[in-house]
Amino acid sequence: MATTAQILANRENSKLSTGPQTPETKAISSLNHRTHGFNASDPVLPNKDRNEFNALLERNQSEWIAETAHQEFLVSQMTGAQWKLNRLARMETGMFAALDSPEKAFTDKETAAGFTRLERYRAALERTYHRCARELRAEQKKQIEPKSEQIAEKKYLELLERHFAGPSDEYLRTTLADYRARNAAHEAENEPTE
Repeated sequence: MATTAQILANRENSKLSTGPQTPETKAISSLNHRTHGFNASDPVLPNKDRNEFNALLERNQSEWIAETAHQEFLVSQMTGAQWKLNRLARMETGMFAALDSPEKAFTDKETAAGFTRLERYRAALERTYHRCARELRAEQKKQIEPKSEQIAEKKYLELLERHFAGPSDEYLRTTLADYRARNAAHEAENEPTE
């Protein structure tokens, strides 16, 4: 437990370090620990092209055809995870390329720790992607099921109506006329010639 003197000293010291004051310094300070951006809410790092990310987002939106705000959120989460996974793969390739020998990735403690961290980020990002995909499929299935049930019910009612109502009088007259015409043609063909 801290003594009274330590508590007072901490209060005095905290008055001297209040952090960034202006919006510019706050923006700079917010990027202090950004090294890889895997935990960042914005998947696009400041030095990367946002247009590439937007193109990926548009492709995913056209593929998944989100109809609700929640579905749009899921597509954007999936796209962010996919973008970060692509970055992670490039980083891993770069890390392997920088090694003297590939065995060092497993034998050197510091190097192995870096690869282990990357693997943890990969697992988390893949879980995010697949969870969103499952949820999106379930949401879209819920939207489709009522429509398909309505279509099936309508077809069933039409079948019942045709079955119990029977054929119309016009249909019967047309069918009888066609039968008579075909029968007369058949008899004409099969008449014995003298």
